[in-house]
Amino acid sequence: MIIIEVRVRMQLDHRSRLIFDELMRNPSITSKGLENKYGLTRRQLGYSFDKINEWLQVKGLSMIERTRQGQFIIDRSLFVNYGNGKTVPSSEMNIISESQRVQMIILMLLSKQEELSLFHFTSALDVSKNTVLSDLKEARKWVEEYGLVIRYSRVAGYLLEGEEFSIRRLLINTIYKMLEIPNGQKRLRELAHITEAELAEITVRLEKIERKLNLKFEDAEIEKLPYSLSLVLRRVKENRMETSFSIRYEELSDTKEYQATEELLFDVEDIPVQERLFITLRLLTTNVYWAEVQPEEPIPNLTQALDDMLRLFETSAAVHLQDRQQLVNKMLLHLKPAYYRIKYQLTEINDLGYALVKNEYKELYHLVSQSAKPLAELIDSDIPDSEMAYLTMLIGGWLRKQGDSFQEKVKAIVVCPTDVSVSRVMFNELRELFPEFVFLDVVSVREFHDTDLDVDVVFSPFFLETDKKLFLAKSFLEEEERHWLRKRVLFDLHGYIPSEIDTDEMIRIMKKHAVITDEQQLRSELHGYINKVTKR
Repeated sequence: MIIIEVRVRMQLDHRSRLIFDELMRNPSITSKGLENKYGLTRRQLGYSFDKINEWLQVKGLSMIERTRQGQFIIDRSLFVNYGNGKTVPSSEMNIISESQRVQMIILMLLSKQEELSLFHFTSALDVSKNTVLSDLKEARKWVEEYGLVIRYSRVAGYLLEGEEFSIRRLLINTIYKMLEIPNGQKRLRELAHITEAELAEITVRLEKIERKLNLKFEDAEIEKLPYSLSLVLRRVKENRMETSFSIRYEELSDTKEYQATEELLFDVEDIPVQERLFITLRLLTTNVYWAEVQPEEPIPNLTQALDDMLRLFETSAAVHLQDRQQLVNKMLLHLKPAYYRIKYQLTEINDLGYALVKNEYKELYHLVSQSAKPLAELIDSDIPDSEMAYLTMLIGGWLRKQGDSFQEKVKAIVVCPTDVSVSRVMFNELRELFPEFVFLDVVSVREFHDTDLDVDVVFSPFFLETDKKLFLAKSFLEEEERHWLRKRVLFDLHGYIPSEIDTDEMIRIMKKHAVITDEQQLRSELHGYINKVTKR
């Protein structure tokens, strides 16, 4: 028997190759520098960076690290093979990975117009029969997450079976994944048998909808929508109807989006009401970057829930959000489609975007997640990670815009093993005593040792093993103990004794001559200003 060893060769797409070559030529360049030079979004750069490291790992080379400041740590061994102007050979580009082949198989099942056999898969993917069988096994695991099954029939070939609404959810996410694959648009058109003329016609209709609704969809959405709408309409024409739609007619029929579906469906005969509702929902869940300000409440109590969320965040993060109404309007643009996505489980799976935000801004992400309870209660559902990541980016961007550096603030955590009520009292008391600190959470000892949050200060009623600055504090502090603890903590952190200015007395005087709308926020800002002045 002759054994032949076959080494899998993964290849880089064009964008990832450009970025890698740039890093070899200019290792001091930052993430921001790469984004500016090649016109990339942070998500695009993050995706390419992950592909580069996956490629390096396959080749048995050291992976590149990226710091939280956006700088790169590159092992010297890489410069031996790729330094001094050498580039990645073109032969090492555009090979798809196993996970990408899985998405391609699922797409073929979603868009099938004929019997699908192993031959169809091997021919389309240009891989062996055994590889396809292995990929089909992974595809079965993937669709199980949607309550679907892949079944083989001698008469009909490979089939995707399950509730139609779940199939639609899978379709939307598969298109998203396909567009991340090298040459994704071309592969998508070929595998799903969608013509460019068909896509162009749907795009024209979407532009009419934009004018009708006085809004602009995000560019990425305009790229994805024609594909999903094309395949949905194909399923409708083939009588693969949505029969298990749980939304009531009156919940969507009054929306402008429902009326706008006429622009898409004017030449589609006998389309059922539930399918009009699904198309409406697809429009409602589409992100927009601009919309004419509407006087009416888009979703009952959404604005109030958002306002409650931002107030919780301000308290936790020890910040004051400036130009608040502008931020609310900006977030409402995202939250309206997010509301419907979350409610009907149509959130796109974006593990990469979530991971980037979670890793680079994990403390900010943590606080935004904690503050989002009013939104979760309104929607009656947990907020998915990818939606929370987007909210984190919006708030983080707003803080940068107003010159408020969240990263530079002192971050604290409270460790308290007693019952919940005592822990919460201790947490609130310390947050009031140090309003200029960001208090991330109150946790048990076990949770503290398991957390990956980056903190500067730890408060606890007993000694803990930690490399952070630890301050012992009682669960209930007397006034003198509060005074002493504040002095000690600020001296240890900054090397100065805080001013003895009494903010309570200042607020009492202000109340005599002015109306205070938010006393807690005023107290926090006064503390921050006094400490900044005395530190100088």
